[in-house]
Amino acid sequence: MASLTTRFTENLRKFDITLEDAALNYLSSMLRVLSTSDSDPGIDRIRESTEMFLDEAEVDPQRMDEFYRALDSSTQVSKKPAKAPEVPADETKPLSGIEARRQKRAQKKAAASATTQNRADHLSAEPLIVATSQQSRFHKETLFTLSRDIDMHTVNITVNNLDILVDAHLRLKEGVRYGLVGQNGVGKTVLMRCMSDDILSMPNNLNILHIHQLETFDEAATALTSVLEADKQSMVVLREYEELQAVLGADATSARARTDNVVRLNVIVHKIILSRLGDTLATARQIAIKRSGQRGHDARQREVQLEADYAELASQDPQKYVTAEMTTNVITEVVDKHALIDLEAKRAAARKILRGIGFTEEEIDASVGSLSGGWRMKVALAKSLFLKPDVLLLDEPTNHLDLPAILWLQEYLMTEVDGLTLVVVSHDREFLDNVTEETIILRNKTLTYHVGNFSEYVQNTEEQRVRKQTMLDNQEKKRARMVSSIQQNVQRAHATGDDKRLGQVASRKKKLDRLGMEKTEDGKRFKVSYWSGYHLSARAEIEVDKGITTRALKVPEPEPLRYSGPVLTLKEASFRYPGQTKDVIKECSLDITPGARIAFLGPNGCGKTTLLNLLTGTTSPTAGEVYRHSRLRLGYFSQDAVDALTPSRTPVAEMMTRHKGLKEQECFAHLGAVGVTGDIAVRTIASLSGGQRNRVALALVLYEQPHILVLDEITNHLDMGTVEKLAEALQGFSGALILVSHDVWFLRELMEHVDEEEDEDDAEGVGKEAMFYSVGGGCVTRWEGGLERYVKSVMKQVRKGTNI
Repeated sequence: MASLTTRFTENLRKFDITLEDAALNYLSSMLRVLSTSDSDPGIDRIRESTEMFLDEAEVDPQRMDEFYRALDSSTQVSKKPAKAPEVPADETKPLSGIEARRQKRAQKKAAASATTQNRADHLSAEPLIVATSQQSRFHKETLFTLSRDIDMHTVNITVNNLDILVDAHLRLKEGVRYGLVGQNGVGKTVLMRCMSDDILSMPNNLNILHIHQLETFDEAATALTSVLEADKQSMVVLREYEELQAVLGADATSARARTDNVVRLNVIVHKIILSRLGDTLATARQIAIKRSGQRGHDARQREVQLEADYAELASQDPQKYVTAEMTTNVITEVVDKHALIDLEAKRAAARKILRGIGFTEEEIDASVGSLSGGWRMKVALAKSLFLKPDVLLLDEPTNHLDLPAILWLQEYLMTEVDGLTLVVVSHDREFLDNVTEETIILRNKTLTYHVGNFSEYVQNTEEQRVRKQTMLDNQEKKRARMVSSIQQNVQRAHATGDDKRLGQVASRKKKLDRLGMEKTEDGKRFKVSYWSGYHLSARAEIEVDKGITTRALKVPEPEPLRYSGPVLTLKEASFRYPGQTKDVIKECSLDITPGARIAFLGPNGCGKTTLLNLLTGTTSPTAGEVYRHSRLRLGYFSQDAVDALTPSRTPVAEMMTRHKGLKEQECFAHLGAVGVTGDIAVRTIASLSGGQRNRVALALVLYEQPHILVLDEITNHLDMGTVEKLAEALQGFSGALILVSHDVWFLRELMEHVDEEEDEDDAEGVGKEAMFYSVGGGCVTRWEGGLERYVKSVMKQVRKGTNI
């Protein structure tokens, strides 16, 4: 009979499992001791003793199960050859707690290994999010208190084993409006999701709402109804009231009718009581999951009791269970709650919000199924504003809004959400500065806080950087002088034999060790008592913040056309959609010269995108003419440019598909010019963030080196650092720019700085000229007042129209 050690080693070879020599020697010795002490140790004991070594060798969990089943089978055959039991392939014994934890670790390692081998497939799947925080002794997050602050220490968040936050401090004060900033891909949306979906155990007394929770719609419901139904508690009360009223107000003139009404009433009352008990059970389950120790034991006992009560209540016959007293209590409670709901006031509030973000009266009463994706996102935003939770998380709320809607939302958040804690992620710097009071910076897997808006944070950070750099420069000069003095004194001491100089050297060496921060961050004089713990120096080193580095974007220069006249002309061009009787664009005449800077202003639906489609040749005018230079190349970044990308392809594959004949290395070089480098270029587009997809779409637009760049809402989904780099790149672009954007800061950077630039060295002799055009009512007219005047006029209309 082969020994246990021999069978184990043979199985390792059979399953092609390689262990280190030291581990294999240790296993052999342990198995010999195991078989000596127990003639039949059993496969469970063998697995418990050896599984950790296979776990460290990163053996797949399924393969590990097959290994031990084969080992168990060979053991049984060796002991009883005539009666070898057949072990079904799908039969597995229940694991102990230790084995379950080991298997879980093995599965995590296998998942990480699979990520390395096939990263694209893994990233396209639903991400695995794990979030933890330091639990207080009394588990305050499971208690209902009057405090609406959030103060959570040691917050850790991972996505697919990738760290997003490590030992961070999450702090939100009641009624404060925060701006959450960070580069694309650092995990801002993930943090919001962990807070709203209770992946991170948040205080039970807080209602935390994220806009993604409201993106499910009833296709048949109107936009107004969809917003009203977001208030589920009120809707439940209204539904209960209507059900009871249908019975209580029914005909009861005959004895049979009265009997039928009593039967129906008992069913409805039983249904209401069962539904409320179900809600109580759901809350008890959440508390039982979060609590531990004796309180956790009590919570789980209550959960078990409620489950039994719910099952018993569900099995009851309403006609026997419901009593007259129960019926009276339920009716009284529902009627009292219904009296507190002012449905007309709620409808008026919902209509006000929908009108504010751009809905017309017809669109408010239109079905959600007829709305596009951008308008559905507006409905979701309206829901979040209507509910007024304790903590509202807004992730890029301005992406689908026009300038009037952005200004309305800005005023609404500043004036009508008193007491609500707000966290905003937005690429719109102007909006963020106006709305927020404090800034949270997600950087280097931690959270830091700054009192003031984003611009104040940038200014303060720059001032601190300059101050610390000056301190560091002065310290280095002082260090160099002290080192030089020490060296000179040592030389003189050796030459003259003067021991006093060696004493001076020792004293100056101590001073050299004490170089560092002379003041703390809050301006206090540095004391040794502040520098507790073990450190390599007597004082804290002066650390200069390097700032957030965003990859630069390069816009290729177009080939000179050697022509100073208009390269693109619209001559009395009009456009009307098929089946319509009204022109969207009427008799528009427009000349675009090399180096022109043109921005079209107007609300959503006024015809800006239609005008861009006419200029780029995407659509043809129904009347009038369009003239283009014979060698003119146009680059059009439309609102659908990102959606037109193939999700299953990588950026490199997408570029090679669209531009036949391109080599892979050429694709890498071109994508790298817009910051799509390294691993990002070979991941599937579906796994990229919104900002990364924008860069890929921009790279495809820039490949032809266009003479005119037409950009329609290009800043959507980009972080502020990328928007800044994009503006810098476009400022140096020698071709013409045609812009549609509701980002005021972006427009200001590209349009108002044109007059400050001198193009005397322009080979074509054509300077840059900034022109604003207002689009509306089918007309395209020159706006002479400048951007600031336009914003003020829109704000005046917003305040007048909505009474904010």
